[in-house]
Amino acid sequence: MIFEWFSATFLSLLGALILDRLIGEPKSWHPLIWFGKWVDSGRLQLQRPLTDCESTQKRAGVFAWGLAVIPWLIVLFITFSVLPSALSWLLSTLVLYFCIGWQSLREHAQAIAFPLAKKELVKARTAVGCIVSRDTDNLTSEDVAKAGIESVLENGSDAVFAPIFWFFIFGAPGVLVYRLANTLDAMWGYKTDELKYFGWFAARADDVLNFIPARLVVYTYALCGMLWGNGARARRCARQQSLYWKSPNAGPVMAAGAGALGIKLGGDAVYFGKKESRPILGEGRDPNADDVTRAVTLIDRGVIVWVVFIYVLI
Repeated sequence: MIFEWFSATFLSLLGALILDRLIGEPKSWHPLIWFGKWVDSGRLQLQRPLTDCESTQKRAGVFAWGLAVIPWLIVLFITFSVLPSALSWLLSTLVLYFCIGWQSLREHAQAIAFPLAKKELVKARTAVGCIVSRDTDNLTSEDVAKAGIESVLENGSDAVFAPIFWFFIFGAPGVLVYRLANTLDAMWGYKTDELKYFGWFAARADDVLNFIPARLVVYTYALCGMLWGNGARARRCARQQSLYWKSPNAGPVMAAGAGALGIKLGGDAVYFGKKESRPILGEGRDPNADDVTRAVTLIDRGVIVWVVFIYVLI
């Protein structure tokens, strides 16, 4: 019985990865787009009547998070309980497909790398602005490459490897909870005056759910970086440099990825008009357009490693 479950899970994983690679992410009717609009409308209605008291805002944030996630989990469990095995497998495959962003990440990276290689800096700035929250108007070509690679490496963990991890551990319910939690963090997990208390739980929940997958990604980037002769460097950078990064999961992931690629990331960046001093991640030269593509290749190799490992494991 357990073997059959793992086998079905592996086949769903393969099916979802193939669908994602061939079709990519739906641009206009993705369920997460609808989910995002729904929960943000609910947040405004819930938050408006509240005081600015820290404890009140935090309690409301916890309640809102549960209200946004738990009903869909219940619906999924009920649906699986009434579906025959073949349709359950198909539903699991579709859930993972909608929760993974492998091809989307590739497309965003190419939109940055191609114009950057052609010295079309304005176009490259616009493209990188679609996936980062920093100010992009005055970025140099090196800064654009750096911002793009940081986003690719971090989202490789968040949008590719972490969904695979939670799907393998808990199936479709596991990856659904993870992806909804990750979406809520992306929407509410900011330290603005409006969200710093309300979004506290969303940010912490995402940190917890990403903790184990992020550490596995560190070793994945290091293993794949061995092909460039940078495996040991990747592990060293993740161990030493991530201690000073503000995010407990993004820091080690980006440091390992930068070390594996043999480049330097991090450093000063401007967010919402304010300059932030960030530690240097990685070792080596400054990044360029080719390194954006190499970052995608690193993730591709990691996906192959994970698929092979899961196959051997079952």
